[in-house]
Amino acid sequence: MRYVIIAGGTVELDFVKTFVSQRQRDEMYIIACDKGYEACEKLDIIPNLLVGDFDSAGEEVVERALSSGVLVKRLNPVKDDTDVEAALVIAMDMTEPDDTIFILGGTGNRVDHILGNIALLAMGVKNNRYVILMDSHNTISVIKPGTVHLIDKQPGLYVSIFPYMGPVTGVTMEGFKYPLTDATIEGFNTLTVSNEVVADEGKIFFDGEGYLIVMETRD
Repeated sequence: MRYVIIAGGTVELDFVKTFVSQRQRDEMYIIACDKGYEACEKLDIIPNLLVGDFDSAGEEVVERALSSGVLVKRLNPVKDDTDVEAALVIAMDMTEPDDTIFILGGTGNRVDHILGNIALLAMGVKNNRYVILMDSHNTISVIKPGTVHLIDKQPGLYVSIFPYMGPVTGVTMEGFKYPLTDATIEGFNTLTVSNEVVADEGKIFFDGEGYLIVMETRD
């Protein structure tokens, strides 16, 4: 089972449509967040669950969801987490360790929400879940020590890594145009931006401390 969270940010309809159509619907559990339900409606996708405080979408969305048989979890608008975080917690409770959870519609114009959603990727790692933030140009994940992240060589693909919450030690990148061996990534520079896979497959791993943000991006 693949768990997919459709956030209420900038939802690229064509991208979401392609993502869902490439997978069996009965093999996906889809959670819509607040205004993300409107994107589902436009794509004729009936999510399994709608989560939100509905400050963006309004009560009309709740009524339409209920009439379509969608389960609704209403959140208190005065809360310490975002709708996406609430959805992720629900998804993590439903999944097993090492399962993958996708967040779509979690990027866009609001940089604060993008950074918040990247923080949720790390929350997933701390709970032994692999959470991926995706749009048509970006695939973003966070890896922990001992994890080997593999990336196939693809035309036009750039790979960037960033330390999260402090220096990351023992970083190795094999099969890249600019390789690294047992390096310490401290941030505060652009050293590890826009690398490229030159072998059939690139490998990123580290055996030291910290968490590493991995961004696979296209123009």
